[in-house]
Amino acid sequence: MVEIYISYIIRQPVVSAPVFLTLLPIFLIWRRKAYHDQVFLVLFGYLILKFGIDFVMFDWASQKKNTVLLYNLNIPLRYVLTSWMFYYKLDLKVQKRWLIISWPAFIAFSLWDIIRTNPSMWDLHNHKLVLYSTTVEGLLMLFWIMLYFYNTIRTLRIPNLLTYPFFWICSGLLIYYSSFLFISPVLHYASKWEQYMDIGFLYYVPYIFESVSLILFSIGVAQFSDRAYAK
Repeated sequence: MVEIYISYIIRQPVVSAPVFLTLLPIFLIWRRKAYHDQVFLVLFGYLILKFGIDFVMFDWASQKKNTVLLYNLNIPLRYVLTSWMFYYKLDLKVQKRWLIISWPAFIAFSLWDIIRTNPSMWDLHNHKLVLYSTTVEGLLMLFWIMLYFYNTIRTLRIPNLLTYPFFWICSGLLIYYSSFLFISPVLHYASKWEQYMDIGFLYYVPYIFESVSLILFSIGVAQFSDRAYAK
């Protein structure tokens, strides 16, 4: 099995990189005990779940199995966990209320999109990527990120954003979700087990942005300090 993994990594280094890069911010959160903060506890849980799902997808891909079903089911989980961090950062109760309302609404929409795109739900060999959910997820997350930035700049509570850990987390999420808006509609047609569409470099764009976002997460966690963060 190890030989199969190594062979796949050599053939697909860009696709494999974010799977194992996820371990870096996980290690840093544990090392710096950032999980004592609610926001970083949610991030910690998200990254552990992400690594678990990504590794199973990596295992399936190395054995030439279709991984799209796992990707589709991961979308609502990813949205709830990544947006959950902003629940602790948004100021107004009405903003938090709309964030909470968006969770069941998006989960229902994602399940509808999965079933609509794949009438034969458990036909793993021919399972197709959702058409709308990834784009909607990107738009929602970009909205919460920009709303947080707006509130932060308006209140001027943070003297230096570059030394503020959550700024780097937001920057990573901003880069990660921005890539979805441009590439996710194309991936729906390209990510098919049969009649695969070769889109060249565009196929690797989400993985590159994901790797960059994980590095930014790590930079943010590395700057975490209980005393400074509380201030």
